[in-house]
Amino acid sequence: MHARLSFVLVALVGMLPAAPARGGELVLAEGGRTAFQIVLADDASPSTKYAASELQSFLEQITGAKLPIVSDKEPAGPHEIVLGNNARLKALGVAIDFGALGLEGYVLRTSGPHLIIAGGAQRGTLYGVYGLLEDHLGCRWFAPGVSRIPKMPRLAIKDLNETKIPVLEYREPFTMDCFDGDWCARNRVNSSAGRLEARHGGKIRFGDGFFCHTFAGLVPPEKYFKEHPEYFSLVGGKRQDGYAQLCCTNEDVIRLCTEGVLAAMKAQPDAFVFSVSQNDTDKHCECDKCQALARQEDSQMAPVLHLVNRVAEAAEKQFPDKAVETLAYQWTRRPPKTMRPRPNVIIRLCSIECCFSHPLATCDSAANKAFVADLKGWAKVSKRLWVWDYVTDFSHYLLPFPNQRVRNDNIRLFIENNVKGIFEQDTYNTPQGELSALGGYMTAKFLWNPDYDENVAMNEFLEAYYGKAAGPIRKYIDLLHDRVERENIHVVIWAPPSSRHLSNELLTAADGLWDEAEKQTADQPETLRRVRIARMSVDYAIVERALAELGRGKEGDQNLIALARRRMQPFLDTLATSGLTHLNEGGRPKIDEYRTRVTTALTPKP
Repeated sequence: MHARLSFVLVALVGMLPAAPARGGELVLAEGGRTAFQIVLADDASPSTKYAASELQSFLEQITGAKLPIVSDKEPAGPHEIVLGNNARLKALGVAIDFGALGLEGYVLRTSGPHLIIAGGAQRGTLYGVYGLLEDHLGCRWFAPGVSRIPKMPRLAIKDLNETKIPVLEYREPFTMDCFDGDWCARNRVNSSAGRLEARHGGKIRFGDGFFCHTFAGLVPPEKYFKEHPEYFSLVGGKRQDGYAQLCCTNEDVIRLCTEGVLAAMKAQPDAFVFSVSQNDTDKHCECDKCQALARQEDSQMAPVLHLVNRVAEAAEKQFPDKAVETLAYQWTRRPPKTMRPRPNVIIRLCSIECCFSHPLATCDSAANKAFVADLKGWAKVSKRLWVWDYVTDFSHYLLPFPNQRVRNDNIRLFIENNVKGIFEQDTYNTPQGELSALGGYMTAKFLWNPDYDENVAMNEFLEAYYGKAAGPIRKYIDLLHDRVERENIHVVIWAPPSSRHLSNELLTAADGLWDEAEKQTADQPETLRRVRIARMSVDYAIVERALAELGRGKEGDQNLIALARRRMQPFLDTLATSGLTHLNEGGRPKIDEYRTRVTTALTPKP
């Protein structure tokens, strides 16, 4: 465990399957019976109460023994699991620095014949329960409905004295397959888009309408442009109506943005982050005042940060527990030379231009080198740096995208450079994107513990989710990744089916591996369904490349065309029932339209 991770591991002697003290161990259950009870305070937080029910449920699944849940006002029992901050801690003489644990840190500790699981009231104690179950008892929650809960007729633990505080305050695998609230909590991610409720300890919540690209909402051009064109960006000597940017040095613009943010903070007391950020276009303001500041700071971020800092200054006086966020994105990505974000400002640095088939830190592409330079620059000047990262092909959600091996490397790079929050944008508006459930699981593991072994994460998921097909699917993943590494092929998030990271030969080999995967699971209907859904990725690439080959006439690759015709109907049948609703971020063409187009194009003419 590396010190840079801020995971404080005080002393861990290990956990073994186990009853009241025997040779320095606590036997929690044996032969379906237990001497232990779970103790919590009557006024415990919703997440701590839920932690008790989760612990009770999973220990029963593991051992067959159901531990009773009792109040700390009841007489102490001889063997207890003390959950959260309750009266038993004082009686046991156990001191825990809850302030140091924050919202999500926790302690696992044995004290005589007792086990203590205690952490921050918001999510810490709940995470402590999952830490015990996952890190020491081998439980895993791979996807909603797919888990691994070991069976242990005798569950024993040895001495524990472990403290964990997550290094990242914000952890989000932004994947529709991963929005289930129980899955998020059990994998210890506090996703803003996750269906996390009070019982889960809530989540990192952005203000409604304040997630990103908020300039148009804060100062709507349809409301203000006619009378105040000076509020909006000057581009080429002309003030911009419609979707452009704001003039960030205009005092009235600063006032309107401040009023809007303060009103939202007042109206949404349970929201934490409010974005004051550029619209999703360029058209930055070229007025004399904005550009004088940009030249002085050698960055177009300077006028934007000038505005954001002013809003944040007003916000911290009334709402010191909230944060103002802005994007370092495309034309604002470079950090300014001397300006500094205020302490309550979050800079969310975006990696949109990068290659994602190689680790950001070691890739030789110019885009990655420039991004890493900006990351290091922001690490020096921002007290609260988050990253918006990208982990899918937004033009083709089903296209094979060789980035599973870089997820851990990139997350570690971010953490090494003072990043405190990571948003991994994946296939967020449809389920069943290319290996989405695998990517979501691996990302969740790395966001909580950046040193989690990449191969362990991948293999344990494949074995649980795809059963006997895990072997050929892993060979397919390796085939795809080996090619981009061996040939140094850069892959961006808008890669087309013609991208060099794919070839007709690779897809033919991949098709054979998926044939084997289906064969291995032919007698397991649910697992076979998952295999066929995952196979859509290769089928999609085969079909799309075959359509291009058909355009070449007799010179096209006839073998690939024949393969596409053989795979067309199984692919389209699976597509129709898979639940996938978007082929790309924009949602065009619709699935039915796409199926019709493919059938028409690939059906041989009589």
